Amino acid sequence: MSDPQTRHTSTPDTSHLEKINLTEAIQLIRHAGYPDPSSDTAANSLKVLQGVIDTLCTLSMHDGLTGLSNLRYFQIALKRETHRAARDGTPCVLLMLDIDHFKTINDRHGHPAGDQILKTVAKRLKQGLRPGDTLSRYGGEEFAIILPNCPLKNAICVAERLRRGIAAEKFPIDTRQALSVSVSIGAAQTKAETPPDPGTLLKSADENLYKAKALGRNQCYYEKPVATEVSSDEKSALFRKDPAKKSKADKTFNKKTKQA
Repeated sequence: MSDPQTRHTSTPDTSHLEKINLTEAIQLIRHAGYPDPSSDTAANSLKVLQGVIDTLCTLSMHDGLTGLSNLRYFQIALKRETHRAARDGTPCVLLMLDIDHFKTINDRHGHPAGDQILKTVAKRLKQGLRPGDTLSRYGGEEFAIILPNCPLKNAICVAERLRRGIAAEKFPIDTRQALSVSVSIGAAQTKAETPPDPGTLLKSADENLYKAKALGRNQCYYEKPVATEVSSDEKSALFRKDPAKKSKADKTFNKKTKQA
């Protein structure tokens, strides 16, 4: 019987890999600006194939224009984070953002100008988030941000900071002209559901985005959670002693004092 270590360290037969046509895949990788896995002359066929597969996986999960993760990755991340929030009992907030009047920008200044706006907005959004947050291009001029382990009130602060930062900036579209841009934001937080439902969270955030648009744009809309804390007046009412009972107790105490 052969030694187990010998079996694990044996060189795999890669001769059949020479017949695989990777020409179109490698052309796609080059066009996307990624390193060509076949350019490494020291790499064998198996290593080249693995490099092509890894790069194509990366391309399939990212948006070609902005470099952000795309809708496919967002759907995977949303499911993962909503289940984690339910498992750990931590809050998770989804922000849906839309660039206001983006069609007007494309119509007046052309699609290259619109593309430049998208890339710059994506860059600004990414700069304002934590490493563990997920920022994706949802589609068109819409972005999605997943904020794990983040209470709603903190998420609203993040959303407002991003919104104000974009509204205050001038976005260059060529060497002579810069535009002002604003975004509308809808926010929603996970609820204590079993099992967790990423679809419901997405629907709530998307509906709140449309409400932000309907209310005038350039704002963040969210459903305020129902207050569960007891107010100071309610506490006073709950713990205030009954005057009648207090008077009766005082009389009993005074009577016993006199008898003594």
